[in-house]
Amino acid sequence: MLNDRRGLEGHMPPHERKALMNIEFDEGDWELLKEVFGDEDTAVAASEIIREAPPEIQILAIQLMNIIEEVA
Repeated sequence: MLNDRRGLEGHMPPHERKALMNIEFDEGDWELLKEVFGDEDTAVAASEIIREAPPEIQILAIQLMNIIEEVA
């Protein structure tokens, strides 16, 4: 039996999408990360975790940072 893959032409696996994401933090983002995490070392560690996370998690982190900036 043949596997019918119609409708999946646009699907891209998460490990391939990750290569398309490139997050760069500006000075305001660094200040927010330091404020949220309490110190620069923890903020740097958090930024590295965000950069290595799957695209869905990266997008969620950016959205949360935007919400925190709006509230603060």
